[in-house]
Amino acid sequence: MKRESNFEVLRTMAMFFIVIYHCLIRGIDEEHVFIISSPISTFNLLFSTFMLAISSISVNLYVMISGYFLVDLDFKMSRIVRLWVQACFYSFLISSIMILGGVTQFNVVSLCKSLFPLSSDSYWFVTQFVGLLILSPFLAILVKQLSYRQYIGLLIGLACICLAILPEFPMGRRFHVAHGNSVWSFAYLFLIAGFIKHHVKRIPKVKLLLSILIVTILTIACEIYGGYHHGTVSLCWLDYNSLPFILSVLVFLYVRQTHVHDSGICNFLVRLAPYSLGVYLIHDHLLVRGWLWKMVSITSECEKWVFPIIVLSLCITIFLSCILIDAIRKKVFSLLKIDRIIAKSDKWIFHF
Repeated sequence: MKRESNFEVLRTMAMFFIVIYHCLIRGIDEEHVFIISSPISTFNLLFSTFMLAISSISVNLYVMISGYFLVDLDFKMSRIVRLWVQACFYSFLISSIMILGGVTQFNVVSLCKSLFPLSSDSYWFVTQFVGLLILSPFLAILVKQLSYRQYIGLLIGLACICLAILPEFPMGRRFHVAHGNSVWSFAYLFLIAGFIKHHVKRIPKVKLLLSILIVTILTIACEIYGGYHHGTVSLCWLDYNSLPFILSVLVFLYVRQTHVHDSGICNFLVRLAPYSLGVYLIHDHLLVRGWLWKMVSITSECEKWVFPIIVLSLCITIFLSCILIDAIRKKVFSLLKIDRIIAKSDKWIFHF
């Protein structure tokens, strides 16, 4: 698959902001509230809601990047197998380490379940993404065969099913779109990415930046309104298929038209992109999740001026540590020729 630097940078940054998202929603106790009358508390509230607004589009962006390239590629079984093997590797390895380290008690059933992370839904994103990969060749056919008017009609129709600009509106929960983290929402993002690639021409960057600013402010306002109660605000995040959906499309359009300069930081981020999924598989493992955010709880720091620095420093440390671990995993897989074995799975099925 041909890589484009702008999207590789976006892929890396999306995963970093997913770590920030998890830090804020799991590292801060649900009971904690920010006091509006306090300058420090208000400042940290605005920082947190801004970070949540940006972070909440990360999953959508990750899916759209994949759809943007997959729409013009032949289906390969190895993509699914590689993802499954990587998820199983981390699921079983982490579960074993946690048992040996005494973090959790030994349980034969739980350990066996760790070998089947997709069916147990321990990694919800991987489970839904594998579903998208299965559907991808058929979605690609739709992208290429539909006329412009038909494509527009399809996107409008699916918007009524997959999007929820207001909670449970317009179609309620009957289609099980699961707040934007279901395979159906992923399929819709795939189609959006395909439409952008094949039908959307260049849009003035000024208009995109202005739109991004307006939607970001609106998202932050909705987050604060949703968590407001008698002079205090608890952190509240919006569903992926509500305002963050609009924001993610706008950001994707902007990045698509952005040329990444050949600089040290950009090259560094591009080099990290292949390891980005490993960051998710490591830090958001069910056992790691429970242990990590208990060990590094940041609730006590919420009323300090250094709160933003603590959040960013902690997330950078977690992110780079996971990158390093996955780089080692990738090297081991290379030495054992596992990727070469996985590539042979492309012969198991017919070509689309």
